Amino acid sequence: MGLSACSQASSADEPQFASAETTVGNWAIQPESSHIQFSAEQEGKAFTGKFGEFSGVIDFDPAMPEAGSVKITVPLKSVEAGSNDRNSTLPEKVWFSVKTHPMAVYTSTNISAKGDGFIAKGELTLKGISVPLDLPFDLDVDGGTAVMTSNVEMDRTKWNVGASPWDTDEWVSRTVKLDLKVTAKKTN
Repeated sequence: MGLSACSQASSADEPQFASAETTVGNWAIQPESSHIQFSAEQEGKAFTGKFGEFSGVIDFDPAMPEAGSVKITVPLKSVEAGSNDRNSTLPEKVWFSVKTHPMAVYTSTNISAKGDGFIAKGELTLKGISVPLDLPFDLDVDGGTAVMTSNVEMDRTKWNVGASPWDTDEWVSRTVKLDLKVTAKKTN
């Protein structure tokens, strides 16, 4: 299954997605029912956020997962983290360093079946640092629609996100939980 999509945020409340999408493969991501969300803690209080823009191509056939590949690109400036303070601070050098490294990119060419689902063993490149990141995922295919979901925890400091003095759990949790959902429709 090949999946691709582009999205573009136009407001802090709800992402708006580009209507003209470039499709690669035989499935197209439906951005309006897809998301890249995250959660963490700041000073002991939980908060959630999301990225309002993303694009990606996923080639995947559940019958032959080892032939699959994925590449997801996220413009980091599209972050919305629930407060004006976080929204203005996250793009700065100590966190995402958007001026120097505007994109986060996840790539994998190593996908396999695992239990009732699958796992993509890949790399996340953030702030110019590439670190292995495994994404276990479930896939539900119903006719011409597929829904992929994944939940994974990551240590933000592996990518130097929240550089010193923010690289401890004292103010912001080092652990960030990702919640991914990709809905796609068959294009041919």
